[in-house]
Formats: sequence, C-alpha cells, structure tokens
Amino acid sequence: MIALSRLSIFARSFLMTVCALLLSIAIGLAVLVVRPPTPPPMASLFDVVATLQPEMPPFAMHPFDGEGPPRDEVAPPGDIDLDIATQAEPPSAPAKFDANLSSRLTSRLSDLLLQPTDKLRVYAIASAIDRRPGPTHAMLGAGSVIGLRQDDGQWRVVSVPREAFPNMLQQELLWLFGLGALALLPVAWLFARALAAPIDRFAEAAQRLGADTHAPPVPREGPPEMRKAVDAFNAMQARVNRLLHERTHMIAAIAHDLRTPLTRLSFRLDGLPSPLGDKVDADIQEMKAMISAALDFIRDRSLGVQRQPLDFRLLVESVADDLVDVGHEVGVQPGSAITLQGDPVALRRAVVNLVENGLKYGQRVRLRLRTSGDDCVLEVDDDGPGIPEAMQQHVFTPFFRLEASRNRDTGGIGLGLATVRAIVLDHGGTVTLRNRKEGGLRAVVTLPGVASAA
Repeated sequence: MIALSRLSIFARSFLMTVCALLLSIAIGLAVLVVRPPTPPPMASLFDVVATLQPEMPPFAMHPFDGEGPPRDEVAPPGDIDLDIATQAEPPSAPAKFDANLSSRLTSRLSDLLLQPTDKLRVYAIASAIDRRPGPTHAMLGAGSVIGLRQDDGQWRVVSVPREAFPNMLQQELLWLFGLGALALLPVAWLFARALAAPIDRFAEAAQRLGADTHAPPVPREGPPEMRKAVDAFNAMQARVNRLLHERTHMIAAIAHDLRTPLTRLSFRLDGLPSPLGDKVDADIQEMKAMISAALDFIRDRSLGVQRQPLDFRLLVESVADDLVDVGHEVGVQPGSAITLQGDPVALRRAVVNLVENGLKYGQRVRLRLRTSGDDCVLEVDDDGPGIPEAMQQHVFTPFFRLEASRNRDTGGIGLGLATVRAIVLDHGGTVTLRNRKEGGLRAVVTLPGVASAA
C-alpha cells in the first residue's frame, strides 16, 4: 500500500487496467479448464433413422452403395434424446431451415428407410458438416424436423430438441461474468479508494480554507501529482494569510494615526460659535466612532476563531436576558439545548449585533433556535420597516448604510452586519436577510456541525 501511494495517477490507472485485464483473462482460462464448453445438441442421419424405425436391424439401414463411407466407417446411432411425436398432419416447417440440404437428405433417408420420398418431410438445420462430402455425414442442428408417414396414415415426427435457456455456452458466459465481477470489484474498490482518498482530503482542506484561513496546512501525501497540488495549495494559503495580515495591520495603523489629528482638530475648533461649532464637533465625534468601530472590527478579524463545544441556546438566552434587564423587549422561543463547536466570544458578538440592529429599527425582537438536519438555525425577527430586496446583500458591506430606512441618528457605523457575516463565515455558516410577510425583517443564521441535541 505504501508503494502504491508513491505511484502517479497515470501509473495507478495503468496498473489497475493491466491488473483487470490479466485477472479477467485468468478467470476465463480457469472457467474453460474447469468447465469446458460442450457442443450443442446435434443428431446424425442414422440417429434419425433409428428413431423413426427402431424395429429395423442396425446394419440394414446402412447399406453400402458406393457413394457413402464403407460399412466399418459408419458410426452407430448416438445417445441424443430426440423428441418423438405421432400426429395426423405432416410436420410444420421451422422458421429457418436449409432447403437444399433438406432436399438431398430426403433422397438419402428414402434409401435408408426403404420408403418413397413422398412419405417423408425433411426440414434440416445443419449445425456442422463432416469433412467428408455427402449429405450422409450432415449433423442436424437443434430445431431440425423429420416426418415419416406410417401405413395407417399417421405421421411419426422426430425433432432435434432446442437448448433451453441458459444453454451450455450461456452458462459458461454467466460463470465468466460472475466470477470476473466478484474478483474485479475488490481490486477496483482498492484502486479507486487509493486514488480518491488524497483528492477528498484536498477538497476538505479547500473547504476549511474558505471558513478559516488559519487552518493547518494540508498533509503532503498521495501521488506525485497530488503532492505537487498540495504544495501549491499550502503556498497559496500562506500568501493569503500574509496578505490579510499586512492589510489588517495597514488599516489598523491608518485608523490609529487618524485619532491624533482628529483630537488636535477638535481642540482648534473648540472656540467656534454655535451652531457651526456643534455641527463640526458632531462630525468629528462620528469620525472617531467610525475609527473605533473599524479598529474593533479589524481586531476581531485578526484574533481568529477559538473553537470549543458550547450550548448555543444558552448563549442566545443569556444575550436576551442581558438586554431585557436594561429594558428592551427581547423574547426567545423555548426549546432543547443545542451544542456545537464555535468561538463563544465571537458568536455572542454576532448575536448581540443582530438583536441590537433589530431593536434600533423594530423596538421588539423575537428569537427562534432550531435544528435542520446537521445544521443549527437562528432566526431573529423584528417589527421594523425591513430592507428592499435589492439591497439585502449590500448591507453586509462594511460602512454601508441605507439612508432611506436606516437613520444616521441611531448611531450606526455600518459595521454591525459586516461583523456578523464575518463571524458566521469564519464558522462555516451563512447569514441571510428577508422581509417577513407580516412586516419586519428576519435574519437567518445557519451554523454547521451540530455536535449533539439534548
């Protein structure tokens, strides 16, 4: 198995094909040796004569007239079981028969049976012809029919039986197919598993990278092509992390450095008369709030996700209780506990942002927590004006605000929903918004990987 893991994908595929071909050939040869094919049922002319008139002496029906083989070369009747019937009407012709051979055999049977040709009906199917010429040596194949009219007017009909399904050849083929399938399926499963396992691990690593850029590197294993892809993937992940780190530090440095000139500007404009001074001071305070929010957002994104088992329902209920204690109307639909893997600090921030966002514009928030398959679903409903469908994705953009429906006086910076989406995506989940039919907005958070449900 270790040696197989070092082979390239091309070498593995080629080796599997060669093994399958050799194994199928070996099985075919084994079946032929153990169960050699038997010839299909055939009857000689003398078998037919002996069946039509069994009372005749054996050699009386083998006269030597100079045209056939000598008496000592004529084979006695075989042991094939021919079908015999007595009927009033002459036999019917089969669907296909050899008319020329039937005509010649009619004359030959007339001599052997010592009967006129008008008392014979011969419909011969030649399955095999002896090397020696002459119709005497013809082997009548399955389906041949010969009829002889008796003195009482009845017809004695002899027919070569047809093989029932499955015949011997079909049985050999079925044995070959069955044994080949039983032998090849484990080999194919082994090769397919060895080929697909590194690809599955690579796909899982790509999914982890989408949810967490700080996920551990992909193990360097598998065929050479896969190890080369893993090296490229790990290098890409390192470059992405480096770029994100540099961007975060750059934005944090800019936001931090802006605080000093804003403070000096506030002191210098302190003597402006109202109402101009109040407006300028409000703008400066808003800029400081935006810088603080940006620094908090960047700090949260740079900390990464610290996953641990947690009771998500207990976390949601604690957020609701804290807000109820300060006078807000927040309700949680009761239900069973839901345990999942996640960062409790980050998830709490996401739930708080969603609830506070609903309270700002809906005054009342209702939360419902449930499971859907292996996923945990949190629904946050408010009674606010909602958001136009065309803008429901844009509100997750940092610093984006809807002026028509979201008032600047509420103090929103435009990072609340962006933070929620970042936290949910870090946990491998999704967050969507939609307007409720009865009015208000519904935020739906789906988190994967429910560990247990009590």
